[in-house]
Amino acid sequence: MSESTSGPAAELDPAFRARRKRAVLSAWAGFAVDSYSIYIASSVLLPALVYFQGDMSAEAKSIFAGMTLAVTLLGRPLGGLIFGHFADRIGRRRIGAITIFGFGAVSLLIACLPGAELIGAIPATTLLLALRFIEGIFLGGEYTAATPMALEYTPAHRRGFVGALIQCAASGGPLLVAVSMALTLMIAPSGGVDSPYVQWGWRLPFVLGFVLSFLVAWFLRRRVDESEIQKEAVAQAGTQTKSPLRIILRGKPGRAFVQAWVTMTGLFFVVTINSSVLNQFLLGNEGYTPADLANTQLIIPVAMASYVLFGWLSDHIGRKRALYIGSALQIVLYPVVITAIGSGTVSGWFNLTLLAVAGHCLTVAPFGVLPAYINERFATIVRSTGWGVAYGTAVIIPSFFSYYMIWLSAVVPFVYTAGILASFGGILILVATLCGPETRGVDLREAGRDEEPAPVVAPLAAASTPSLTPAKEQG
Repeated sequence: MSESTSGPAAELDPAFRARRKRAVLSAWAGFAVDSYSIYIASSVLLPALVYFQGDMSAEAKSIFAGMTLAVTLLGRPLGGLIFGHFADRIGRRRIGAITIFGFGAVSLLIACLPGAELIGAIPATTLLLALRFIEGIFLGGEYTAATPMALEYTPAHRRGFVGALIQCAASGGPLLVAVSMALTLMIAPSGGVDSPYVQWGWRLPFVLGFVLSFLVAWFLRRRVDESEIQKEAVAQAGTQTKSPLRIILRGKPGRAFVQAWVTMTGLFFVVTINSSVLNQFLLGNEGYTPADLANTQLIIPVAMASYVLFGWLSDHIGRKRALYIGSALQIVLYPVVITAIGSGTVSGWFNLTLLAVAGHCLTVAPFGVLPAYINERFATIVRSTGWGVAYGTAVIIPSFFSYYMIWLSAVVPFVYTAGILASFGGILILVATLCGPETRGVDLREAGRDEEPAPVVAPLAAASTPSLTPAKEQG
C-alpha cells in the first residue's frame, strides 16, 4: 500500500513522519532564504549603491535604486512558469534544489561584482540588474516546488496549519536581513564611497545568502524524498504531452487558476501597501526617526502569529470561512489602521508600533490560509504550475500602487488612498473566495478533478476503520 497523507497507517509510521518533517522544514528554510534574497537589495545594498552608481545623475540614481528590487520581482513570474512546469513533470524535490542552488550561486556572483571605479557606472549597474533578474527567476521557481511537496506530505486535517508555518518564513527572511546588516555595520562602518561598508562590507550578507542557500539545497537534495502523491501522478501521466500551463488555462483548471490569481492579486494589493506605504507614513509622523523605524521593525515579526492563527482556523472552520473573516477584517479595519498612522494624529513610538503590528497582522491573515487553499484547488500534475504562476504573476498589477494612489488623490485626500486600495484588495479576496469551492479535507490525489472535491474522512473516524476511501464532507 502506498503512503497516504491522510491515512492512519502512514501517520503511525515513524519513517514516514520523519520524511514529512524534513519536507516541511526544507520548505520553510527554502522560503526563508528566498525571502532573504528578495529583501537584501532594498536594505543591505541600499547604502552601498554609490559603489555601482559612480557619478550618475540624481535622477538616474533614483531609478536605479528602485530597479534593483523591481527586476527581481519581474523575474519571479518567469521562474514560476519555467520551474513550475518542470516541478510538475519531473519532481518537486529536484527542481526545489536546483532553484535554491541557483539563487544562492547568483548571490555569490553579486558579492564578487566590480564597481563603477573599475569598469564604469553603466557596466557595473547593468551587471547588477542582470544578476538580480536571473536571481528573481530562480526565486520564483523555488516557491513552486517546495510548498506543494510539503503539503502533499501533510495530513489533510493539518494542511492549513502547516501551510501557514511555511508562509511565516516570509517574515523570517527580512528579519535575518536586518540582523546580518546590523552585524556587518559593526565591523564595516558605512559612509562615503571609500568607507569599509561601501567597498567590501555589503558583500558579506550576500556571501551569507550563498552559504544558507547551499545548506538548504543540500539538505533538500540529500535528506528529503519526493512525495508519494507526486510519484503516483507522474507515473499515471506517463508520456502525457500537454504542458501544465496549457492545462491550467482551460476548463475547470482554468477556473481554479483565475480564482487563485484574483485572490492573490487582492492580497498583494494589501501586501504592497503595507510593505511600502506604512513605513513612509510612520516616518511622516513628527518625532518618529529612522532609528524608531528600525526598532519597530524588530517588533513587527510577532505578526507571524497571524499566519498561524488563520491557517489553524481554516483547518477547523474551513478555508472559505477563514478567508471571509480575514478579508472582511482587511476591508473594514486595515483602512482605519493605515489612515491613523498617516494622519499624524497618533503620537509616540509605542502607539505607532502597536498600529504597525496590527497592520501587519491584518495583512498576513489570509496568507495563512492560501498556501493550503490554492494548492488544494489544483490536480497534482499541475499543482506547482498553478500555485507558482498565480503567486508570481499576481504581484504585477498591485506593484503600480503608487500611480493608483496619485490618481485617487484627485478625488480624496492622499492619506485615505492607501486604505482605499487595501480595502479594494480585500474585496477581491472576498469575491474570489465566494466563487470557489470549499477544499478543507480534500484528498490531494483527487483535488482538481471535480469542481466540488470529495474530502477525506476525518482523522478520528479514519482511525476507527481500515478503509481509506474518501467520504463526503457532512454539512
